[in-house]
Amino acid sequence: MPITNLKTEYLPGFDNPMTSFEISLDKPPSGAKASKKQPWSNVQFVNTAGDGYGPLSTNFGEIATKIPDKPSLKRSCDKCRKRPDQEGKGYAFCASCKISCYCSRECQTSHWKEHKKLCQIRVKHRKIEEDLEAQAVSNNTSFVSQATLRTWYLDNVDIVDYVIAQTLEFYKGGQTDLWRTHATIISPASFATLARRDRLDLSPLYIQALGGGSRVIVIFIPNRDTDLMLIESHDVPSVEEVERGEKDEMWRMHVRMRKMARMMCQKDEAGEEEAEDASGGGR
Repeated sequence: MPITNLKTEYLPGFDNPMTSFEISLDKPPSGAKASKKQPWSNVQFVNTAGDGYGPLSTNFGEIATKIPDKPSLKRSCDKCRKRPDQEGKGYAFCASCKISCYCSRECQTSHWKEHKKLCQIRVKHRKIEEDLEAQAVSNNTSFVSQATLRTWYLDNVDIVDYVIAQTLEFYKGGQTDLWRTHATIISPASFATLARRDRLDLSPLYIQALGGGSRVIVIFIPNRDTDLMLIESHDVPSVEEVERGEKDEMWRMHVRMRKMARMMCQKDEAGEEEAEDASGGGR
């Protein structure tokens, strides 16, 4: 069921563009019976135009596989920036803040002078959050901690990497320096935006302690109505990752629709297994 003639036009009195398209119904070959069921992976999806980009026609199968899977993030060494095997256990954490990682005792010891202030801030904030969480439990109210946000960040690094690559334009290769001057902000309100580091309400010393001169700064804000946020320093993509990257005008759609598209495609797999069992192929 191909979609053709995608067009965008602005109508008087409307701020957003209107997208129109044509749907061509596939006809079975002469003498063949029409299929009663099409796989979800082939279901067409149209992302309408807006904010400087044109409309896009795709399908659930392409959406489900657009962002490659990655295992939970294993942090790099805070001293030498060596990256651990992402399929392995990762490096040991700082015993105090339980956030920074080190590949060796030597790296941890030599980094302590730089890490000390940030470590103390993290420990202090953790104690404050423990008190806030206890208060929320006592009042039977919800509470989202930085630790919870950090777990989401580590477990969804494939999505975070994709957002960073698009917002900071790493697909341009060595032609972009946005990551040196800007931070990526991820939040439900605006999904993902950029902010100049020098305009953030953050101490330059704090950004420096995060490794701001050599790492990407990412800020997670789950709810604009609260003061909760998580500030992370993220590895700059490797040369190989940059070379594989490409501009994706529909990256917001690919991120938002990924989970649903995968759920739909899983129905295809379940249907194939049921058909195989019914035919005796699974015995």
